Amino acid sequence: MKQTTKRLSSTIIALLFLIAVFVIFFDLIEPEYATVQSLRGQEESEQVLLATEQNLVKQVQGIVSTYQSQSSQVQEIGLAMPVGQDSSEAIAQVYGIAANSGLTIQNVAISAQNSAASASPSAGTAASGGVGQIGTIVKPKGSLSLQITAMGSYGSLKAFLGEIETNIRVFDVTGIGINPVASINGPSAAGTTQDLFTYTITAVTYYQSS
Repeated sequence: MKQTTKRLSSTIIALLFLIAVFVIFFDLIEPEYATVQSLRGQEESEQVLLATEQNLVKQVQGIVSTYQSQSSQVQEIGLAMPVGQDSSEAIAQVYGIAANSGLTIQNVAISAQNSAASASPSAGTAASGGVGQIGTIVKPKGSLSLQITAMGSYGSLKAFLGEIETNIRVFDVTGIGINPVASINGPSAAGTTQDLFTYTITAVTYYQSS
């Protein structure tokens, strides 16, 4: 075979190979590349959607948490200052505190007094998420005055006062009267009487108007 013929054959073969490469690229590789690009775009779109949904879930969780916190605060306020007088509960709590303190309740007289005073809006701070102020929860209130007659030691009185100050329902002690109880056997050898007193305690508790 002549040298010229060999060169021509090599050129034709190279040209056919190049054409085959272009055919393979355009018929096989390019469609697959376009498919890959489309899948990448779909994946990115789904990732954006997922991030958006996760953000929405966090916002909903924040709103639920705020609502639960607000509900808990409402319940606490309801226990500290119930809606309506609920005088029987107030008396029951006084008897319970006295029993824990060692005082013996002899009598409890209760009287109600309405008040036009309303809770100040500054009583609470604004909650996040647009929830109203805590102060707006508390309605105009009234008060109950309890005249408590009890007997016990001075230590029992101190324990009673300590517990009533930290009781879940708000009680304000506004007055205390103390009278010693004379010993049945008279003064002791040291000239002192026994540690037993009668107490007249005035306490005020409050309630929200219904």
